[in-house]
Amino acid sequence: MISAALPENEEMRLFDLASYDLLDTETEEPFDELSELVSQYFNCPIALVTVIDKDRQWFKGKKGTTETGNTRELSFCSHALLINEVMVVEDAVKDKRFFDNPVVAGDFKIRFYAGAPIISTDGYKLGTVCIYDTRPRKLSAVKRNALMLFSKQVTRLLELRKKNMQLRQRAEEVITFKSEIFGRFIQQQEADKTAIAFDLHEDFAQGIAAVLMMLQMAKKNTAASSDHFSNAIFQLKELVVNIRNLSYTITPPVPGWVAGGQLVLEYIEKIAGTYPFKIAVKNTGASKKNSADITLCAIRIIDQWLKALQKKKDIKQVQINIAFAEQFVLSIRDDGAGESMTDRKKEVFENMVYDRAWALGGTIELSRTTAGKNLLKILLPLTKSSDGVIAPV
Repeated sequence: MISAALPENEEMRLFDLASYDLLDTETEEPFDELSELVSQYFNCPIALVTVIDKDRQWFKGKKGTTETGNTRELSFCSHALLINEVMVVEDAVKDKRFFDNPVVAGDFKIRFYAGAPIISTDGYKLGTVCIYDTRPRKLSAVKRNALMLFSKQVTRLLELRKKNMQLRQRAEEVITFKSEIFGRFIQQQEADKTAIAFDLHEDFAQGIAAVLMMLQMAKKNTAASSDHFSNAIFQLKELVVNIRNLSYTITPPVPGWVAGGQLVLEYIEKIAGTYPFKIAVKNTGASKKNSADITLCAIRIIDQWLKALQKKKDIKQVQINIAFAEQFVLSIRDDGAGESMTDRKKEVFENMVYDRAWALGGTIELSRTTAGKNLLKILLPLTKSSDGVIAPV
């Protein structure tokens, strides 16, 4: 018995085979039906759809046997992988490669074999469509061509199966992704509530308590009442400002249609001094008006991304550009160290930037500029999208 040599592209062939996820899978009717059709057409007792793995042969479709496969060393089909046409063994007893093979010399008494390679769309031979008989036979050119046509049908079945598998995987990924988005959204809401509750308690409740104390002191001490009233008035003014700022943070006072660029500018000016890096801003579209939803979304994205950048200790300068083309264009550049796009994409998702843009039909672009700056560009429609479509990050 002579074992078949390995194909020259064996490593890539095995990699291609693995992409189809065929080995050790459940029986699938289309492959068994095709095997039965091949058996009937060639009037052979055994017909198989086989795939050749590293050390074994697996029967994906079968007729005339209950076996699920055998070793690659004993496989006729491993020899068929080495040629580009149908391999025919008219009488295995007379063939030096197979005469002492256990399936020939043993109880199976195989004499005839013909196999057509199954060739993937990438050009790799994954296995064969093959037939066996217990008596010597010949195979005409017409029948050889028919067997090759059957193998091409298997290729189509495999490609369809692979596409369906990828669609299922994609559907599962989308479900998982949406669940993660929802989870992050809930977490962000809880974080916002915690921050608001902290402000209400630490700033406002204590501020009001201080005002009450000053008024009580003024009531008891008429000589010093003027100072106490002045302090109370000052404290109340501080409270009004703080309440307005908190309210603005929760939901900026956006009219139905606004000059979005100008509102974003005002917001950046209010919060710029709270960050450790310098923030420069440029607006080239203040005269344009867009929906309140889009403006609010831009403000939320700026807020979330600046908080993300704040965690990086090496950033000294952030440049925010606002522009209008057919869309509201928001660009945020920073001078932080170069990161992989994978890390930046992860930050975009983790900080709700993607989710906010996606919800309004926006697109996100990440890049590193020729000047060595990290760039996040958000493009939002001037009106809210009805379908929520966003280009992939």
